[in-house]
This record gives sequence, structure tokens and C-alpha cells, in this order.
Amino acid sequence: MSKYCVQRLNNIEGYTPGEQPKETNVIKLNTNENPFPPPIEISQALKEITLEQLRKYPDPVALELRKKIAHVYNIPDERWILVGNGMDEILSILIRTFVDYHETIFATYPTYSLYEVLANLHGCKFQYHDLDDHFNITPPFTWNSSKLLLITHPNAPSGVPTPPEIMKEICSNQEQIIFIDEAYVDFCDFSYISWVKEYPNVIIGRTFSKSFSLAGVRLGFAVGNPELISDMFKVKDSYNVNVLTQQIGIKALENHDHITNHIETIKATRRFLQEELQKLGFIVPNSQTNFLLAIWNGKPSAEEIYLKLKEKNIFVRYFPMRRLENALRITIGTKEQCSILLENLLKIIS
Repeated sequence: MSKYCVQRLNNIEGYTPGEQPKETNVIKLNTNENPFPPPIEISQALKEITLEQLRKYPDPVALELRKKIAHVYNIPDERWILVGNGMDEILSILIRTFVDYHETIFATYPTYSLYEVLANLHGCKFQYHDLDDHFNITPPFTWNSSKLLLITHPNAPSGVPTPPEIMKEICSNQEQIIFIDEAYVDFCDFSYISWVKEYPNVIIGRTFSKSFSLAGVRLGFAVGNPELISDMFKVKDSYNVNVLTQQIGIKALENHDHITNHIETIKATRRFLQEELQKLGFIVPNSQTNFLLAIWNGKPSAEEIYLKLKEKNIFVRYFPMRRLENALRITIGTKEQCSILLENLLKIIS
């Protein structure tokens, strides 16, 4: 670290994203990307972008995109919506808006590791509430001392959803901002996006990266009470979503039905992969995401399996973290990709 860097970065390690191999002959099941392409209409939207549009700044408030989101998701109007450069920017805006230096953020554990990184970068305190052995949130809920509560639904990296009775108990009894990260919710049986109308302290986060197959576009949005969204608008960068991304987002929402078939295919492949992994001896929580957490208590170790798969150009995610030392997170790819993965797993553990 240079002598010019602020001291709070001295003990902070940045977020480590999943590997992005440059080779094309790989089976990439490590970053929860959708294996299917986005709607073909996206290509048409790109062709319709004019040089004049590129010459000018984009709409700073992304009004048409926010109106389209409100319509598709049955939100009262665009005042309830903020869009950002992926879910990661939404999270950064959220923390900078509602949590002051040295105030506390709570999150369940295990969860998306970027939460803690962002909290540390902003000089906030960070505490975890451990999930139970089945990755469920269980009482007591003693979080009222915090300014922000982060809940991933369904959970990452387990894929386990939070049931309505638990979420209702949390939302009804907590006074701080509750952010429900629904990055994977399109692969789940239920969502809490409508709850923003009932609970004025609840904000929902969504992304176009997973079900819409648009991870490369970097587009996310937050839905919440207009007062909260207005607060967040004060913090966002002036032109945080470029003109290409805004147009692609609108076109994707106009073809929202396109993603339904892909979602159902991924769910079917998820069931297949879970059953086959369990036959091999893995413990696999019931996921409602586009990935599975495969827990392995045998030999070789999960880390060794991860490395041996990598040698075969098959990429899965390994987290050397508490409670995840014996686990691999596996993105749901195509049926063919998952079959090749299973063949190689069988050879490795036999």
C-alpha cells in the first residue's frame, strides 16, 4: 500500500470475483452467468443506437427505463425505482446513503462477500448473524442496533430462500433499512418485491445479470418507498447508467417473456444436477437459484476437486471461508455441460 493511501484500506482486502478464463474451450460454471443468450431483439436495439446518442450524455435519471421497470413489476411509478451500474453499484449507493461512518451493518452468514468489503471501504462496522445448519435464518433477531440489514433471497451461496413467515417477522419488527437482495429471485418460487408498498423501510434489489443473460451489460435496480429512493438519488453518480445499457434494459423488458423458457430449462437442469450430485455423495441444499452448493466431506478435499476440475478446463467456485471449506458452488449450465461435469467428478472422487 502506498504512503498516500487512506489508512482504513490497510487491512482491507478487495472483493475477489470468479475467474474469467480467456480460453473459449472451457466449461464455465463459476460465476452464475446464464448459459443461454439474451433475446435476439437486444442486437436490434444496439443497431438502433445512433452516433448522435453516443455524442451526448445519457438521461441522468434513466426515466424511460424506470417507467418500463415499474410497468413490468407492478410498481406504482418510476419514483419508486433507482437504476445502477449493476447490483454492486446499488449496494454501494445503499450503504453510502443510509449508513454513516462507524455505524453498523448486519448480514446473514454465509452470504455475498462483497457486502463486508463495501462496509469496510465505507468505514462502517459489520456483523454477521449465522444461518443454521440448513442455511435458514432463525431467531432471535437482535439487529435493531444496526442501520442496515442485508438479506439475500434466495441466499448466496446456498441457494436457500427465506420463507414468508420468517421474512414477515423480520420486516415487522425491525426499524432500520432492510435490503432484500433478489439477484436470483427469478429462479425462485416467490419474491418480496411487492412488500415495498407495505413496509416503508424495505428496499428490494434486482439485477439483469442472471435471468436476463445480461451480466456484461451491468444493470441493476432498487425498488423502495419514494422517500428512500429520493435519498439514494442524492448519492448516485450523475450519469451512472450509459445510453447503451438503458436501451438494452428497455428492450429486454419488452421481451420479458423470452426469459421464461430459459428459466424453466435451468430449473429442470438444476433438479437433474442436484439428484446426480447427491448420488455421488454430495450434500446439496435445495436451491432456488441458478446454482447449487455442493458440500463434500470425503477425499479428495473440495479444494482438490476444484483444482482437478480446473485442470480439465471445468471451472466451479471454491470459497476458502468459514463453513464453506468443504463446498463447491456450481452454476447451472446446459444439460450437456452439467453431464460433462458429473463425468469428471465421478473420475476424481472414485
